[in-house]
Amino acid sequence: MVGASLAVALKDSGLSIAIVEAFAWKSEQQPSFDDRSIALSYGSKKILDAMSVWPEIENRCQPIKTIHVSDRGYFGATRLYHDEEKVDALGYVIENRVMGEVLQAKLESMSHVDVLMPATVEAVNESTEHVEVSVSQNDESLLLTTSLLIAADGAMSKVRDMVGISFRKDEYSQSAIIANVVTEKYHQAVAYERFTDTGPLAFLPMIAGENNEQRISVVWTIKREDQDEMMRLGDEEFLKRLQERFGYRLGRITKTGKRNVYPLALTESEQLVKDRVVVIGNAAHGLHPVSGQGFNLALRDVALLAEEISQQGVQNPVRWLGDYAESRQKDMNRVFRMTDGLVKIFSNKFMPLAHARAAGLMMVDCMPSLRHLLAKQSMGLVGKMSRLMRGVSL
Repeated sequence: MVGASLAVALKDSGLSIAIVEAFAWKSEQQPSFDDRSIALSYGSKKILDAMSVWPEIENRCQPIKTIHVSDRGYFGATRLYHDEEKVDALGYVIENRVMGEVLQAKLESMSHVDVLMPATVEAVNESTEHVEVSVSQNDESLLLTTSLLIAADGAMSKVRDMVGISFRKDEYSQSAIIANVVTEKYHQAVAYERFTDTGPLAFLPMIAGENNEQRISVVWTIKREDQDEMMRLGDEEFLKRLQERFGYRLGRITKTGKRNVYPLALTESEQLVKDRVVVIGNAAHGLHPVSGQGFNLALRDVALLAEEISQQGVQNPVRWLGDYAESRQKDMNRVFRMTDGLVKIFSNKFMPLAHARAAGLMMVDCMPSLRHLLAKQSMGLVGKMSRLMRGVSL
């Protein structure tokens, strides 16, 4: 999703672009464009609008008008409101497959983009002049020569390893169960982030499904040792436990779709650039799903990198990649501190800290200035603003 977004952002660059993708768009093994959903921040909406993608997905997104944050078992909650921030929505929820359909159509209309799919990178050889990429496709070997290689191949990036960029990984001892469910009551465009003793539980509003079913995208963080048991549960027992965790704000939870489970860890590349190679998206920063920051942080990678490429060119990227990396590192560190801090603070059972959390939520809810700061972070409107983040096309 990240690599395709970057190629679309560079639609007017005039550059010859190749995308190496391991899975066909609609393959069952395709890890990006399935029935899961992502929460796009308001800042990401501005980026996609400047990329001419937003008009294609606007009517297929569910706006988030309110964000409700609570701590299970304790008093106190914080609410963020779109009208208080003077925006149409704080964010939007879209299904991955919808994003995939739009990006695929965009790429197919771009004559200067070659999509090699399914294909894999087998080796990378760097020189001062260019990068050679050995690619395997349909039992054939191809050799690509490029001025700039961008690794957007996920948290366990093979390209990152091939060029000798190390990374650190901190396990959370948690896993995330992701599913789409149907609720009895209308969500009223409210996104819920409910912290529990096993980790955060997110309920994200979705566009109504067939027969006007009220759909919710669930991201449920559980203890790692419980994931196998939870995945073996029948739908009825799974919904019973989910109901007990979330409560009845949306009435009964009546149906669930396919469940997927993902072990959670914080991964961080030790370098964002090396000579003519750049790592972006999860290859640069794999986050806990709390607050839904992952893809939004990646889109900010895309926005700034596309701007630098458009303005500086790729013949001698070494002269400007250092400034790009420095700028992105600041944003990454800010989001790392926020997401990692939230997980560790709200998963801690120490009673005085629990009461302090509750007091903190109530204080934020009562102070507009604090709510505004939290909303700006949630909407991705802090730090250096690239042209695309300001809604300005390249």
